[in-house]
Amino acid sequence: MSSVSLDLPGRERGKHTVIIRTEYARLYMDTQLNHSSGYFTDADMSLESAQRAKTEAILRSCRIQPSMRVLDIGCGWGATARTAAAEYQAKVTGITLSSEQHAYAVEQEVGKPASQRVDFRMQRWEDFNEPIDRIICINAFETFENKDSFLPHCRALLPPGGVMVMLAVTAERPIFRVTPRGQIIEGGERAGFEVGVSESLSMHYARTLEHFVENLRRNRKEAVALAGEVEVHKQMAHYAKCAEFLRRDMNDMFEFVFTAR
Repeated sequence: MSSVSLDLPGRERGKHTVIIRTEYARLYMDTQLNHSSGYFTDADMSLESAQRAKTEAILRSCRIQPSMRVLDIGCGWGATARTAAAEYQAKVTGITLSSEQHAYAVEQEVGKPASQRVDFRMQRWEDFNEPIDRIICINAFETFENKDSFLPHCRALLPPGGVMVMLAVTAERPIFRVTPRGQIIEGGERAGFEVGVSESLSMHYARTLEHFVENLRRNRKEAVALAGEVEVHKQMAHYAKCAEFLRRDMNDMFEFVFTAR
């Protein structure tokens, strides 16, 4: 069991923390346990398909070649890291601070050949200092305490031409502990990156959160048995409020592509 902070759009860090066990996550996430935004590329898309579309889009943006060293920062239960290893033949390291996520991710690697196995670790990004070719960071930047040091640290890990793809929630007004889009771009450029930015992806995250709420509602009995009535109610309300902030343009979300100069 591990405590996971729900640092989603519009919520200050530490204000709402719940226990997310793997069996609880299965009640409302997709089968690969993505606690991040999917990409809904058509109106009738399922959560499962949207999360797969997100993973594929992020990895395409990374421009991964076989045997490249890939770091997934805030890897969660390991979905994107596993896909990078299996479909791109990359040498992947995934880091998380959650013992629950780490135990699940490591278990998924049992029986795989060593050359195809993801190296999942419980490690802070500040403590990762190995050279790497590509970096992935999906809806994890929002939770970091030391945001100002993150992009310079990542630049130091990458060779010239190395790529980092980061999916991040933003806010233009200083009402949440979320970074403005322009500040992320400026920070990337100062750190030594060329920075590319997608169009707004906020509605994709809003739809993802609304799927989470609906799935918890449908599986409420099982969820309450695992987490308790109070926590389930808080979590559903939190996801719903975050979706509202995104739909009201109080928050936004973008895919940033950082290429090391």
